[in-house]
Amino acid sequence: MRGIIFITFFVSTLVGMARTITGFVKDEENNPAEFVNVVLLEDSVFIDGRATDKSGAFIFENAAAEVNRAKISMVGYEDIVLTVPADGNLGTIVLRPAAVALGEVTVNHLYPTTRLKDDAFVTRVENSILATSGSANEVLSQLPMVNGENGKFRVFGVGEAVIYINNRKVRDSNEMSQLASSDIKEVRVITTPGVQYGSNVGAVIKIITKKPAGDGFSINASTRQKYNKWYASDNDFGLKYRTGGLEVFGNGYFNFMKTHVTSDICQTNYGPVFIEEKSSNPSYSTSKNIAGKLGFNYLIGNNHSFGAYYQHIYNDFHVSSRYLDEIFENGTLTESSNSYKKGQSKGKPNHNANIYYTGSFGKFSIDADVDYIWNKNRNENHTYERNLIGNDREVSTFSTFRTRLFAQKTSLSYNLPKGNVSIGEEYSDSRVSTDYHNPQNIISSDFTEVKERNLGVFAYVFHKLGPVRMTAGLRYEHVISDYYLNNLFVAGQSRTYNHLIPSLTLSYNRDELGLSLNYTRMIDRPKYSMLSGSYNYISSISYSRGNPALKSATLDDFTLQASWKYFLAFVSYTYYSNAMIQVNEPYPGDPRITVFTNINGRRRDMLMLSVNASPTFGIYRLSLTAQLLKQWYRVDFLGGPKAFNTPQFIINWRNFFSFPHDWGAEVAFWCRGAGDSMNVKHTRALTEFDIQIYKKFLNKSLIVYLVGVDIFNGMPRHYELYSGNIKMQSDMDNFTRSIRLTVRYNFNVTKSRYMGRGAGQSEKQRL
Repeated sequence: MRGIIFITFFVSTLVGMARTITGFVKDEENNPAEFVNVVLLEDSVFIDGRATDKSGAFIFENAAAEVNRAKISMVGYEDIVLTVPADGNLGTIVLRPAAVALGEVTVNHLYPTTRLKDDAFVTRVENSILATSGSANEVLSQLPMVNGENGKFRVFGVGEAVIYINNRKVRDSNEMSQLASSDIKEVRVITTPGVQYGSNVGAVIKIITKKPAGDGFSINASTRQKYNKWYASDNDFGLKYRTGGLEVFGNGYFNFMKTHVTSDICQTNYGPVFIEEKSSNPSYSTSKNIAGKLGFNYLIGNNHSFGAYYQHIYNDFHVSSRYLDEIFENGTLTESSNSYKKGQSKGKPNHNANIYYTGSFGKFSIDADVDYIWNKNRNENHTYERNLIGNDREVSTFSTFRTRLFAQKTSLSYNLPKGNVSIGEEYSDSRVSTDYHNPQNIISSDFTEVKERNLGVFAYVFHKLGPVRMTAGLRYEHVISDYYLNNLFVAGQSRTYNHLIPSLTLSYNRDELGLSLNYTRMIDRPKYSMLSGSYNYISSISYSRGNPALKSATLDDFTLQASWKYFLAFVSYTYYSNAMIQVNEPYPGDPRITVFTNINGRRRDMLMLSVNASPTFGIYRLSLTAQLLKQWYRVDFLGGPKAFNTPQFIINWRNFFSFPHDWGAEVAFWCRGAGDSMNVKHTRALTEFDIQIYKKFLNKSLIVYLVGVDIFNGMPRHYELYSGNIKMQSDMDNFTRSIRLTVRYNFNVTKSRYMGRGAGQSEKQRL
């Protein structure tokens, strides 16, 4: 079903009336005060803000009905907080000089603050030091509970986040580098997303930009040069032009990278024959990525907008590696080989397109999106085995991966006097296939395909009563997943799902205190690569494979969040059923060979705790985060249960310095202790120490960064994986120590206002 599902409903027709809020600001000598910050609040929660004009006047037209306070502030003067009268006229406000002159380097008020509002940690970027940090990537990397870079960010305890810009899902990570920090108004980090985001979205980061103003050109360009044994380069360029209601934009991206990874693996099979495989695998890879995007949006008045974009992506990846293998059977060396492996992967190319419309009709608003994705990637690998014991051989594999996704989403909202109610539907049609060939017939050649249709309908209501807010939602999904092997339908590996997904949030905001209690259910569906039935060749006794019988996992999460002044706290309990884990299993017909795959495991219980403090002392801001991850989990190993209950502790200590003349610096330390995750034991701690220095030029339009990453090379990974009769020990070093130079230029006459929200969010996460 591709048509839009229309749902009718009846709600109250009463709605709160918007106001116009005005006033004048003067200094102590009765002169008009220009550039004074005026912020509208609901209690202590930011609603809107702007600066006074040359006459000292400010005006907020159509101010939100919930506004009850106004804060007036300026460097060198005391902050003034006023209650907004019913008529919205604040009259004449006279500034009072601060008792101590602040001077050039005092930037307390410029540092951002993070507050809990409803179900999200909200960080104000506008008029803070974050507004000059460079791009959206730099903004997100400095937020509490968020880690990552280059458009890929993880939220503590809930995994990789889905990112939105003005309610439009970000599908290309390069878009984050193309959004200037000066265009961002605020960022909302949602750890328990509601039903409107999809059933398998664990975290959402919403970026809200400032309102666009002015016609003309906008240019942004950046280049990042990196060195860690080899040279790497990231480059992007964006151009916008706006006239009247029309905005046309284009972006280009080029990346070149060479990496070196070493891994040492010892795999022990305690089966009928005691087998040990010891391998050393130094690997070298080069990648080249080229992407281009063209699009437009058109505003009709202030209430309607529509637009579209097309994106073209080309990928080229090459890898060469050596495998030094020794295989022992019952303590006797039976195979010793020095193998050379060469492979490549090419996008042929990949296409993404989006069309959107958003509009409002009085109390009603509507959002509609259509997305189309078509990707084709061809891989080939050649392994040349030179055996000191046994026969030499060559193994070649060829595979073609095709993905196609059509998705559309429509939602309708109605404003209530103290909240709103929304309903919507979402439909996706996905087809993912793998065509795998091995000319030597060492492993089977086959063609597998998954065809999946997902229809979801959802409704949620938001209501506020003073400082208390409630959001309740319900989503229903009907999923038909068909599995094909060599173009034949396989009934035993095809299935139909029906899921009912509730969510509930209760929150309290008063002054500097914010509290939130959340419950949500999520459906963690396996990625399509995890469902492929094709075997992939690794070595003579090691294969990998998807699992067509893999089922979705269900997560029930209870979360309590709090904020007070510069403190944030987060505690969560999650119950997993049908948890998906990685295992090694015997290959059918030959127990010497192990297959790396995924299965559904036992029940998993997870406790997560995070505490953050971010005080400011003059030019210095501290952000210190302490976190705990504790699971209760068991797997079957050597005929009995094996517990994986050791907790992991994480420390993230970041230090920000803002110096005169637009200089700045950051010193960061991160550490994750040993502990358990699923059926994996991380046996050593990971540490990372980074230093960054930056300078802003040309009225903050040009920023130059010099960064030292993982200076002490503390990120080599050591872990053990247990399953069945097999134990695998792995030591891996990605050589993350590097030095980077980034130059970023932004010339902004216009601001981005593309408003498509994106459809098929859950499906895109699985491709």
